[in-house]
Amino acid sequence: MKRIFAILSLVLISTTIIFIACKKTDDPVPPTISFKQSADYVSANATAKYGDTLNFGISAKYNGNDNLVKFQIFANGNQMLDSTINTQNFIFDFYTVKSIFDKEVWKFVTKDIAGNTKTDSIVITGNFGQINSYGAVTIGTQSNTTAKGFLSFSKSTETQYSQDEAFNHQADIDMFCFYENTDGHVNLMTLAAPGSNIKGIFTGASAPTNYTTKNLTFFVKTTLTATQFDAIQNDAIILASYDPKNQYKKANLLTVGQVYAFQLQSGKKGLYKVTAVDGT
Repeated sequence: MKRIFAILSLVLISTTIIFIACKKTDDPVPPTISFKQSADYVSANATAKYGDTLNFGISAKYNGNDNLVKFQIFANGNQMLDSTINTQNFIFDFYTVKSIFDKEVWKFVTKDIAGNTKTDSIVITGNFGQINSYGAVTIGTQSNTTAKGFLSFSKSTETQYSQDEAFNHQADIDMFCFYENTDGHVNLMTLAAPGSNIKGIFTGASAPTNYTTKNLTFFVKTTLTATQFDAIQNDAIILASYDPKNQYKKANLLTVGQVYAFQLQSGKKGLYKVTAVDGT
């Protein structure tokens, strides 16, 4: 008998799997923004008083391949500069002054021809001064025998004097109230100071015209509303409201709701709101 041997040959087929890594596209390289490092320049978040000068020196640089085509500046979201350029490097210096806002966010943006954008920001926080606030003050005119009409803010306190009392405190008197019939107006309610040399209103030996020390106060009519006046918490709006180009030696035709800025002989500035005007 023939034996048949079935020989099963197992052939191992080895499959080699080769992973080919796809090359990742290079990440875009944005331009750069840097700030001038100098004691006279703002290069990082800072604090400032109202009216302080803020110097900025900005340097934008391309990424080595793509020219810069745009440079912009924003202040609290408002566009201050929009410059179209075509250069590798862009340097821009400018100055501004601290505003009445508690915080100012200055944002600097540059963009290159490939669409790459770089943004950097600096925050300026207000370092505003405290203020003295006074409640309702009733000031009488020259014919008022009950309400004293001469006002002093000496030593940051509010003091009222009668005409005779004021004569003995001449160096302290900052303003007085009176009415006059001029410019076609009857009972024109007015505030002024001894240095304004108002004549023909007060009579007698204690009249301001007889002072040897005459403080001068200037007044500026503002556009502030009564509500805005009530919301003031620091000196920024007070300082901003005083416009030397529109200052006068008296504030007349006073009406309810008006807000006036003033500057005393001492240089101190303030605001007052007219809340009531009654007769003469």
